[in-house]
Amino acid sequence: MSVRSLSSCSGGMVEMRPVLLKVSAFGPFSGTETIKFSELGDNPLFLINGPTGSGKTTILDAICFALYGKTTGDERDGAQMRCDLAPAEVLCEVSFDFELNGRKYRIRRVPEQLRPKSRGDGFTEQKPEAQLVELLDDDEELLHVASKVTEATHEIENLTGLSVDQFRQVMILPQGKFRQLLLAESADREKIFSKLFQTHIYKQLENRLKEQAAQVRRERENLQQQQLGILETVEVESAAEIETEVKKLQPQVDVALTNKRKTEDRFIELNNLLQQGQRLQQQFEQFDRVEADLQKLKDQQEQIEQQRQQLSHALAAEKISLVFIEQKRCGSEVEKTAEQQLELQQQLSTGKERLQETQQQLQQIKNIDLQQDQFKVELQQLGNQRQKISRLGQLRQLHNKLQQRVFVFILVGQLREKEQQLQQLKNLESLTRELSSLSKQLLIDEQAGLKLLQLQQQQTRTGRDLELAWHRGQAAILATDLKVDQPCPVCGSLDHPVPAQSAADLLEQRDLEDIREQLQRTTTKLEVARDRYRQTAGEQKQLQSRYEELQQQIDGALSRSSIEIEVYELQQQLGKSGAVAEISDFATADLNEQRGAEQQQLTSMETEIKLLEQELPEEYRQVDTFNRREGELQQQLANMEKQSATLLANHKQANDQFERVSATLQEVDRQLRNLRQQQHTADMAANQALENSLFADYAQYLQSLLDEQQRQKLQTGIEDFNSRWQKLNGAHEQLQQSLSEKSRPDLEQLQDELKQAAEEKFQHESECKILDSRMQVLRETQKKLVHNIQQLKELDDRYAVVGTLSDVANGQTGQKISLQRFVLSVLLDEVLLQASHRFSLMSKGRYQLLRNEDRSKGNKASGLDLLVDDAYTGKMRPVATLSGGESFMAALSLALGLSDVVQAHAGGIHLDTLFIDEGFGSLDSESLDLAIRTLVDLQSSGRMIGVISHVAELKEQIPLRIDVLSGRLGSSIKLSL
Repeated sequence: MSVRSLSSCSGGMVEMRPVLLKVSAFGPFSGTETIKFSELGDNPLFLINGPTGSGKTTILDAICFALYGKTTGDERDGAQMRCDLAPAEVLCEVSFDFELNGRKYRIRRVPEQLRPKSRGDGFTEQKPEAQLVELLDDDEELLHVASKVTEATHEIENLTGLSVDQFRQVMILPQGKFRQLLLAESADREKIFSKLFQTHIYKQLENRLKEQAAQVRRERENLQQQQLGILETVEVESAAEIETEVKKLQPQVDVALTNKRKTEDRFIELNNLLQQGQRLQQQFEQFDRVEADLQKLKDQQEQIEQQRQQLSHALAAEKISLVFIEQKRCGSEVEKTAEQQLELQQQLSTGKERLQETQQQLQQIKNIDLQQDQFKVELQQLGNQRQKISRLGQLRQLHNKLQQRVFVFILVGQLREKEQQLQQLKNLESLTRELSSLSKQLLIDEQAGLKLLQLQQQQTRTGRDLELAWHRGQAAILATDLKVDQPCPVCGSLDHPVPAQSAADLLEQRDLEDIREQLQRTTTKLEVARDRYRQTAGEQKQLQSRYEELQQQIDGALSRSSIEIEVYELQQQLGKSGAVAEISDFATADLNEQRGAEQQQLTSMETEIKLLEQELPEEYRQVDTFNRREGELQQQLANMEKQSATLLANHKQANDQFERVSATLQEVDRQLRNLRQQQHTADMAANQALENSLFADYAQYLQSLLDEQQRQKLQTGIEDFNSRWQKLNGAHEQLQQSLSEKSRPDLEQLQDELKQAAEEKFQHESECKILDSRMQVLRETQKKLVHNIQQLKELDDRYAVVGTLSDVANGQTGQKISLQRFVLSVLLDEVLLQASHRFSLMSKGRYQLLRNEDRSKGNKASGLDLLVDDAYTGKMRPVATLSGGESFMAALSLALGLSDVVQAHAGGIHLDTLFIDEGFGSLDSESLDLAIRTLVDLQSSGRMIGVISHVAELKEQIPLRIDVLSGRLGSSIKLSL
């Protein structure tokens, strides 16, 4: 496969459609599951159905994880998605095929996880990886990303033009988010809407500007405090006082500096005189020391002469020492070899006794061979019975396992029966609670309906009275225009005996319309209340029927607590018995059938075991006893063979040792004769050397003999004495000649004069230092004040910009609208424009969604409140007044509108697939039908629509289904077409 750039796929209109999803050990799916979206047809409307917790939403997590490495809710990362029920050797991975602009791609991701080592025991860490390939028409693959996770995510973002957050917004409508967005307050809607549209950057900008403005204010306050602190350090109140003090202090500094220089010059002069006197004094002291050392050397001359004589004798002894060393060596060798000769003679005697002893032990080998023949015969007899004994052991082991399985079958059957009874009791309790809740709700609905009926009757009577009064008022108005002999505009009569009159204030047409609208609203609410009452009553009747049916199935004497105890005890017994997983997966009918078959097999085994026991002797019926006796015989045979080998080896070892000692003794005898001859020769050479030396006898030779270290020490001492004598004698003559015309100095007087000069110098230096320090502090303070004033000006200039921007961005000017609220209002207007178009179609032209632009009273957040424009009444009202079905249509329209706007802001992105997880279980039958019709209309626009729900009614109205089935060993997926 070759690598090609993806840059050509990242621009313009993007159309995306899933083709195939494959997951392994992912979420609740312990095995490998595959969904072929292509088999659903073109632009299908399908249902992802399954019980709660089975893994419906995990399908969306797998798609999102395959593309971006993150789940839809971002609540769990990839490393947490591995199925706990999956076998260790199955790798957790996701593979997703999708079509994009007519080209097909496949992306595969493997999250971080532990997997078994390829060699040996234990686990190793599997690093995350991702591969992206393009599927070509000729069944070949074009590699785009080999394994790098971040590179794969980056390429997917380039392909789709969507980040992971945008993909979640436009392809997946999460449960409850848009109904919550529809009914929320303005402040809450801001939080939800900013999260869905990712406008937190504007909020961050508001906070950043606000923080910067506050930081500038804090810095200015700090600078002002620093300015006060600077003035306090020099104990003045203004910069002018500092300048005055500087001018006053300058002449004093000049005088002090002149005095300081004079005293320093005097101090230097006296210090030089003192140093010269000290050097002369050191020369006199050195002369005294040299003269004393020279006298000491004169006292050592006699001792040095003795050391020269001792060194001369030592050198003479060293010349003849080799002869005496050789004499001593020969004597030592003779003595050592004689000792070795005596030791070998003793070893030869001991070896001879050991050889005779091993020859006698060789006679035992014949008895050992006879016992071996007997054991081999018995071992052969045991071998003839091994097959029967092995078969008996296998049958007993299988018998125990099979007996345990039959016991487990019985326990599982009893446990299922008790669990079924327990579930029936739980269902009965749940129905009881639901009936009680429905009864309370029915009473509440009945009371609410009665109140609305009374209000309707009262408003009807009031309306009739007001309408009659209005007509009378109109008649009175007409009566004011009646004239004699002119026809009445109502009846045409020329006579007007009793013209209409009105004593009360005349009603206006607007008053009459208001009461009619109130009556209409009350009537509508009453109809809604009656529908709700009838629905609740119907649900109560159905539940009552189910309650009675279930109560007939349950034995009245059963107690939930006692059954729970029995279930717990059975579960404990199963846990202790080591129940195998396949038994728990048997259906009830198969369980009983399998138990009967294994019971029959158990009886057959028991018969065969009895026959084998009759054929075998009593002591060999147990495999352990048989194996133990066979092992004992084999061990005894091995021991006997080892004993024979040991006896032969001992005899050979004794014979070899005797011969080796005899040969060694002969050699030592020969060496001893040679060494004694060498010793005689060395004695004669030593006597001759002593006669030719200056030593009287051997004792005087030994006394004069010194080692190398002692001779070197004497030589070094003599040479050191000669060297010191020459040096001291030369130094004494030189110093005596140098000091002949000089006298010893008076150092005490010089030190007193120098001390007095130092005190004067220190006094003037301190005075100068104090004045100079004050001057430096004043000048440094002047510099700090100038820098401080400059910084204050810079901060004022910064605040003029940052403070203004902060006030505008945080809504502190004009309409009090923050930057994020303004951006969200513009985005919301775009969303509502798209949503109103769909809402109008769904409601047959009655409703549209609008944004309330009026400012709320007080500090309440405003600008993002929603209104509904009712074409039937011509008025705008809050969205909270919509019914349940209408709220769902509005929420779905808002969600689809947001999806369209996000796609538009993402650069013309168009996704052909939409997944809706919008809580259909909370809808009544009428609203549910309306929701299905809405989704069918959306499907006809060319989109693939996937609905996630466990509502049973949806199965009848949406034939295409992806069923997620849950089980003890994990969930599985089934495609229903």
